[in-house]
Amino acid sequence: MEQKTLENRFKLVAFDLDGTICDTLKDIASSLNRALEAQGFATYSDDGVSGLIGKSIVYMCKNAVPKDRPEAWTAVRDGFLEDYAEHLCDTTVPYPEMPEMLKALKARGITLAVVTNKPDPHAKKMIRLLFGEGTLFSRVQGQCADYPVKPDPTMLNVVRESLGFSREETLYLGDMDVDIQFAKNAGLACVGCGWGYRGEAFLKEAGAKQVISHPLELLDIWETIHQ
Repeated sequence: MEQKTLENRFKLVAFDLDGTICDTLKDIASSLNRALEAQGFATYSDDGVSGLIGKSIVYMCKNAVPKDRPEAWTAVRDGFLEDYAEHLCDTTVPYPEMPEMLKALKARGITLAVVTNKPDPHAKKMIRLLFGEGTLFSRVQGQCADYPVKPDPTMLNVVRESLGFSREETLYLGDMDVDIQFAKNAGLACVGCGWGYRGEAFLKEAGAKQVISHPLELLDIWETIHQ
């Protein structure tokens, strides 16, 4: 059977942001720790924060505060959001090979989008600062009041439909179990990003049928990706 390259099947590639396009961990951890310190709470290592991110800011802050002070999560959230808005690109950069991979996909006529649980203003600001205004991504959609967070598929389906693509034409990339479930709930094929915050073994255990170890590997994938 003749093999076909990626662009012969997929016309839209949608990406998670944290741990997929960019290594954001240090800036997230720094802002969270400053918000915790402001409330007199203990801080976390980068590895400790890594286990809290991906599902939502609410999840992160609720699980970061001491168990005997659950009500304090809102103050930590507010402090984090204010601090992170100013410091989200202090150290954050795209992963190696990511800009080259994105430009190569774009050159092949593939539409690119970002769909993330990162708050929408933060996501849009980060992409603008690191990639420029409207140069690569046709839509950047972060978490907002209009849509439930991952793994509810609403946000992903709205973005896909707004760009005019079918489920069969759309591929989603992410680095966490919530991303695998997100794509599955939306009826999309998914590729796991082994360079992110969970790793290849975790992603495969979470149900990822295809995991790549570096961004440019995406360009070599054949149409053996199964939903």
